[in-house]
Amino acid sequence: MPRTKNGSARTFVQIEGRWKFESSRATYLGPTEPGTPVGVCLAPTPFRSGRAMVRARMGARPQNSSARILIGYNAATGGYWTVGLGGYDRAYVTDVFVPGQGWRALDLRGAASELLPGHVHDIEVNVTGQHVSLTVDHVRVLESILPSPLQGDQTGLFAWGAEEIEFSDFRISAAEPRIFVVMQFGEPYDDLYQEVVRPVSEDLGFVALRADDVFRPGVILQDIIRGIVDSDVVVAEITPVNANVFYKLGYAHALNKPTILLANRNTEKLPFDISGYRVIFFDDSIRGKRDIEATLRKHLESVRRGLGAA
Repeated sequence: MPRTKNGSARTFVQIEGRWKFESSRATYLGPTEPGTPVGVCLAPTPFRSGRAMVRARMGARPQNSSARILIGYNAATGGYWTVGLGGYDRAYVTDVFVPGQGWRALDLRGAASELLPGHVHDIEVNVTGQHVSLTVDHVRVLESILPSPLQGDQTGLFAWGAEEIEFSDFRISAAEPRIFVVMQFGEPYDDLYQEVVRPVSEDLGFVALRADDVFRPGVILQDIIRGIVDSDVVVAEITPVNANVFYKLGYAHALNKPTILLANRNTEKLPFDISGYRVIFFDDSIRGKRDIEATLRKHLESVRRGLGAA
């Protein structure tokens, strides 16, 4: 059974395949009928970013089986991503299921022969925005950038094959959603970040970061790219026509990342490429500050509801 933050245990919900749930174990017993041998069960605790862990024991022919953690399940469409062991003749897998199209591999590593019959593997999946990593038996074996944000906030277990697969000690440690802020440095933009964007974001339970909040050696552009990938939403101040800001905004759009745009009401006409996006305009005044705080709060509340967070 999955363990919630307070340690209480709740049962999974069976979606596909035959399962047996008892104590801390969930055992995939095989397909419900001849055909696609797939098993899916969902945990009741919402999860979009953070860490999910499980122990998995595969059968006598692990090369023909899969044991993975399922993330981003969308109840409206039935779509999801999986990360874990086995599939496509490889040992370590990240893939996506799109209803009507089937499964598509996103990242594959290792040979399927590395999976040993009857061996218990410790599987850990870390999700931060669109950055996903897989650790197996305490070794990080795979890192992927998802082409789009997770479309749902449900997680669970995924199994494939005709043999029984035993999962045990499934645990979730959820993390707060992240905002990455893109803007020109210096005044008045620093004040806008420190006095409006950051406090409003944190009041709604987001972790807000800007490039200068990341203190580590290396190329700053790499930190910015990682910040955008790891975020759940990007807030961009686009008043000055700044090539660096628009480069980062373009990358966020390429990842299909939710974006909120800010601009001074007195700015010149917006560039054509973003003129169709919703923009929060603000005035340089005390009332203007109150207005942008209120409007930004409404936008972020809407985003947070979309992320499945309270």
